[in-house]
Amino acid sequence: MEYDPEKRHPKGESFQGRNTRWIMYIFLGLAVLSFLIAHPSMQQYKGEEEEYEEEGHRRESEMSYLKARKASGTSTSTTTSTTTTTTTEANTAASTSTQQDFRAVAHPFGTDKVAGHIHIQPCLDDNSKCLHPSAGQPTCRVWGHFYDTIYNRWLGKYSTEDADPIQFLEIGFYKGKGFESYTNFLPTAEKHSMEISCIEPGERSEGKWPWGNFPQEHRWYQSLLDSKRLHCGDASDYDFLKTTWTEQMNRPDAPPLMVVVDDGAHIDSQMAQTLFFWFPRIQPGGILVVEDIQPIPEANKFRTHIVPQVMKDLHWCGGSARVSVSDTLCFPTIQPLLKGIHCEMHICVFVRNDAPAYEPDEVDSKTPPGAFTDAQKCLFGPHEAAEKSSR
Repeated sequence: MEYDPEKRHPKGESFQGRNTRWIMYIFLGLAVLSFLIAHPSMQQYKGEEEEYEEEGHRRESEMSYLKARKASGTSTSTTTSTTTTTTTEANTAASTSTQQDFRAVAHPFGTDKVAGHIHIQPCLDDNSKCLHPSAGQPTCRVWGHFYDTIYNRWLGKYSTEDADPIQFLEIGFYKGKGFESYTNFLPTAEKHSMEISCIEPGERSEGKWPWGNFPQEHRWYQSLLDSKRLHCGDASDYDFLKTTWTEQMNRPDAPPLMVVVDDGAHIDSQMAQTLFFWFPRIQPGGILVVEDIQPIPEANKFRTHIVPQVMKDLHWCGGSARVSVSDTLCFPTIQPLLKGIHCEMHICVFVRNDAPAYEPDEVDSKTPPGAFTDAQKCLFGPHEAAEKSSR
């Protein structure tokens, strides 16, 4: 059939006009695509993901991440106005000394430390959406915690861009959500983390780990190992703690150890070991935080046995306030260093006083043998016996 350019398309236009229209659409689309590719807004800043491939593993440096984060917040505006320059410098100075909000920082990483805020309202609106619908305390019905108020209060001063450097230790890296939250919240701190699941794989009875390497999923995994910031081992084992502290953390060039956070196995015996090993080594004014002391079988005795004894020691005077009251210490290695205890739902902060940090020997670095078994005796025995004898 001979082609007739004037022949009409069923919609009423000529075939030639229709073809011309489609060619124009194609050229217009290509022009728009070329513009978008060349436009600066499409050239995303790559400092946020300075990653490279080495031996088949995805790697990124925590330090490069922080540098990129800081650079991305720096103004690139150039102006000859003295007033504008002065204002910009003032705003920059103010921003570097402004404390961050832990909830806002941690939420994007999906950590359970602030996840309670996400789930609480749906749970209150519909009990079927609660993780533990029968719990009497509403905040106990949901998955996740509300730790932001604790961290804002006790770590806020370290959250500014111009904060003095400190050393920070997290126990329990797991998949790195908490560590990444701390990395953003504590920009000037030298951060360390401990994790058991990255030890040699194998049978647990042989001192190995059979359930998978969880930290390996994180993009900083290899970088943290190389920089000796991620320490693989059992945080309840004295030899591992001592070696890590002596060889990797207690260096002449290291900033002062001011913060230790236990978010590890959630087992009462390990929580106690964290307290007895690390509290004497934390510098004056520092804190030791123990998370997840909720009433679960694994952690419950830290809440019911250890915390009450430390609280009793906090109010120790020595001697006898009255003849009928015997004032004895439960934990003589902790009391001389203790300024206070601050607890909120499922988390406690043990605050160091001004006594100098020191290096206890092995015996004093371990949980005392009767810390759990003699709790009732230390808390109630002498008092009740003395009071009964005076009646």
